[in-house]
Amino acid sequence: MEKNLIKKIGLVGLLVLVVGCSDMGEPEVFLPQLLVSTNAINFSTISIGTNQNREILIVNAGEGELTGTLILVQDSTTFTLVPSGAFTVAADDTLIAEISFNPSSESAFSASVLLSSNDPSDAEISVALIGNGTAIPVPVLSLSRTQINFGTILSSTEMQQVITLSSTGTDTLLISSIAADLAVFDINQTLPLVLIPGDSVNLTISFQPVVAGTFSGSMTISSNSTTSPDMVNLLGIAEAVVSYAASIQPIWNASCVGCHGASGGLSLTSYANLMANNSNHAPVVTASNGATSYLIKKLKGEAGARMPQGGPFLSAATIANIETWINQGALNN
Repeated sequence: MEKNLIKKIGLVGLLVLVVGCSDMGEPEVFLPQLLVSTNAINFSTISIGTNQNREILIVNAGEGELTGTLILVQDSTTFTLVPSGAFTVAADDTLIAEISFNPSSESAFSASVLLSSNDPSDAEISVALIGNGTAIPVPVLSLSRTQINFGTILSSTEMQQVITLSSTGTDTLLISSIAADLAVFDINQTLPLVLIPGDSVNLTISFQPVVAGTFSGSMTISSNSTTSPDMVNLLGIAEAVVSYAASIQPIWNASCVGCHGASGGLSLTSYANLMANNSNHAPVVTASNGATSYLIKKLKGEAGARMPQGGPFLSAATIANIETWINQGALNN
């Protein structure tokens, strides 16, 4: 598995026409953007009758739906591909295709995965597959996954994920080193780790950001496996905590309490009043779900007249900050 997404395919054909017009008077379009994680996979040398798995990540980084087909081309049945055939990847989503290598003889094997998509600029991509079978006992490390996405968490908090390390060869596996290249990813495992064929162990990786940001790194596993060093891509996003007292209440004080003060109905003079649900549309805040919160819809003009009534309206950045506070749990902080 490569450390980074190394192949990028250009924007693909028109997928969705949206009712309405852009500033230029033309229909607005949503386009997909295809990224693939590798253009070649080397399974190295493994024992006859054993199995080794690898992944191809098909990422749609665009805004439109991506469609295509996956086909395995080979002269034997040594490699298998799941899934195969037609696929669809929604915007900002990922399809994981798993390739298995199970040699049946002491030979060198090769195959390819053909990825066809609705991208007119690069309609067909080939991912090369190679591997060797041997009758000599060999240690082999297999990983339950080669990419870990911790999602988005608040800075100064922690998220953990587990990956399984398995000894799938025919000789004893000795893991001598496991290290991440970024300090925000912590691995707590006593080494060296010895696994006889058929054994496995769960490895816990922690994402511990102390500041906001996007963290993309990798974990390297060194062993006596024929596949060593093995790489696992790591990704995590940390958001800065939005303080109600410091960031949200001042917005109400400056723009809203003139109408939403102490005169009845929804009051924005304090956190307690905001969350008291004294509104015809109570509750106005749905904790951890800013997009569906009535308050956000009113500020964006998506639920009747836009607020503040008569303007000036809050900027997109200000509304986004309020929405982030709600998504973080609408805390009284």
